[in-house]
Amino acid sequence: MNNNLVKAIAATALFSISLPGFISGVEAYPLENERATTTEIQDKVVFACEYLGNETYGTVKKVMRETSNRGRFPVYTIEDVSNEYGLDGQPMIVWTTTLSSDHPDGAYIPESRCYSVSARLTNLARAFNLTTPEQVAKLGQVSFVGTVNQEEVVFASYEPINASSENVIFTLKPENAMDASNTLTQFRIGISGTPTTGIGGPNLLIEQLPPIVE
Repeated sequence: MNNNLVKAIAATALFSISLPGFISGVEAYPLENERATTTEIQDKVVFACEYLGNETYGTVKKVMRETSNRGRFPVYTIEDVSNEYGLDGQPMIVWTTTLSSDHPDGAYIPESRCYSVSARLTNLARAFNLTTPEQVAKLGQVSFVGTVNQEEVVFASYEPINASSENVIFTLKPENAMDASNTLTQFRIGISGTPTTGIGGPNLLIEQLPPIVE
C-alpha cells in the first residue's frame, strides 16, 4: 500500500462498471483467429451487487476466473470460482436505507448505494493488484471511520489517516454512525472473507459479525 490509495479511491467515483453483466455466469467473445496460443488463467476478486428481494441489495465478495485461449472457442470465459476460496456467497453489506443526496437524480437509494460501493471496492482491488481474498483483506487494514461533510463514513487511507470526500468508501446511515466502531469491525471482517478468519475471530457477539445493514 502507498499514498496512491486516496487517488485510487477518488478515481472510482468517475469509473463505473456493470457488475451484473460481469458476473452473470460465463461470457464468451467471438473468435478472432485460429492461431493457437497458450491458455492464460487469472483469478480476480470482485464485489458484486445482488438483489436480495424486498427492495434490498447486497454487496458480495466473489472470485471470478478469467480464461483466454485464441486456439479454442469461446476465446474468453469468466467463471465464478468463489467456493474454491471458501467464499459462501453471503453479503458483507446489506443495503436497505435511502440517504438524502444533493445529486440531481435525488435520494441515494439502496440500489444505487450498492452498485456504486461494490464497484468502488472492485476498482480498489484492481488498482492495487489485489487478486486473492487474502490480498484484498489488506483493504481492511487501511480502513477507518471518520467524518466528511458532517456525516460518518468508512474511508481508506494510508498516511496521513484523514477522511476526505476523495477517500470515502461508503457513508453510514444514522444508526450505524452512532456505533461506528462496531460497523468498522464488521466491515473489516467482511472484507477479509469470513468471520473465522477475519478480525477478532469467531468469538465476537452475533451483532458484531457481518453483514452490515446499511
